[in-house]
This record gives sequence, C-alpha cells and structure tokens, in this order.
Amino acid sequence: MSVTLYHYTSYAAFCSIISGENLRFTNIGFLNDAMEYQYGIGLFVKAIKNFESKNNIGDVFDISLLNRFTFLNQVYTISFCENGDDLNLWRGYCPKEGGIAIGFNKDTVFSNRNIILNKCHYNNPYDGIIVASNYERIRDKFSKIETLHKDLEHIKFTFDLAHVKSPSFKGENEWRGVTKAENHKIQYFVKNSMIVPFIEYKFIKRSIKEIFIGPSAHQNKIKEALELMTQQFNISCDIIKFKIPFVQY
Repeated sequence: MSVTLYHYTSYAAFCSIISGENLRFTNIGFLNDAMEYQYGIGLFVKAIKNFESKNNIGDVFDISLLNRFTFLNQVYTISFCENGDDLNLWRGYCPKEGGIAIGFNKDTVFSNRNIILNKCHYNNPYDGIIVASNYERIRDKFSKIETLHKDLEHIKFTFDLAHVKSPSFKGENEWRGVTKAENHKIQYFVKNSMIVPFIEYKFIKRSIKEIFIGPSAHQNKIKEALELMTQQFNISCDIIKFKIPFVQY
C-alpha cells in the first residue's frame, strides 16, 4: 500500500504549486530552524570524538572539514509529513488566515532521481557506527578534498544529514525531499524579515491523492474554488474539510 505524504502550505503558495506544477525546495540553511542541519553534523562529530577518546587517538580528525565540505549552501529541501489533518501542523506551518495540505503519493510525486525522499531520523543514527574501518575510511575521504564533491558515498552522507532531526519534533512524522542545486536556477522569496533562496522541481500531477482544507471561516467557499481549480487542471482527488470548521489561532 502506497504512503500518502502531506505538504502544508498557504493558499497563495497552493495556487502557485497547482498552476505551475512545481514544488519549492528551500536552501537548508534558511529553514525556520537554521540549526537543523548542524544538529545532524553535531551528532556525527560526537560519534567521531567518542571513538577517538575510547581508542586514545592523538592525531584527531579535523572536525572543521565537516562544516566546510557538507555542501551546506548547495542542499535544498522540501518537507512532507504523514499527518494530513493535524491542528498542531496547521498552526505551525500555515498562516493564521488558513492553509492547504496537499496529499501526494510518495512513490510517484517526483520522477527526478536526483531527489532523495526519506523519513526523518528522530533518534541518533550515528550512535555506535564509528568503528575502526569506518573511521579510517572517513579520514581517507577527507584527505582527498579535490574529489570529495564527486564521491557518491559522501553525497549520500550529506543528504542523510538533512534527514536528522531532534526527538522533540518526532510527533510531526516528517519526511524530506533533499537535492542539490547543481544547474538549477536559484530564485528568492521574502519570508518575514528574511530573503530565502529556493529552487523548483516539477512534480507528477497525478500523484495528488487528496487535498485538506485547513481551519477557516470560509471552508465551503474554498472547497468550491478548489473543485473548480482541480477540474481546470485535470486533477482527480478528494477534497476534504478540516473536521473543526473554524479555529482562530
């Protein structure tokens, strides 16, 4: 059975997504929590230091290399979650005017193989994995800085870091699509007091399975508009109203 993943967004962004058939990937350094990517790096660094301490290694690994060569400025991400109608997520990821949660089929949403779509880790994926062979391989890779950006194992490691989150967010059941900018055109949008870089990827329109309408005083009229829109853009899906008609938050 295929998994449905939900992307929470504003009315304006929803209209742009449907009309353009694009989803926005945000530079990971400009997320709401700018330290998210550093959280995963911190866990990995701790694992390396623990191994070096237990094995009395004096010539320690240069930790600064991890921050310099983890493609921080090139990694872009989009968030989904398993919960399609959750009041806490409506509050956290949609404006107070209301929002939309688009339910996509996980297996068919993207055709581009450069996008890695995986569930986030809320435990420590690096706890206990640093053994002698891994440690030597890591040191060997970072001794070849000039070819590191082409190393497929290192690129996978970088993408895995983007899926590591604090256990305090476990209730969100988040999945992330992660990719590198590479030859994509980098665009910018304004969010609050910040200018945020992003890139866009095409999604498969038929992967949309359902659309949830969030808390709003105008759910019925919004549903009418969505029915017209989905008909115009040849999208066949269920349109569902949030079970509490209106919540002021």
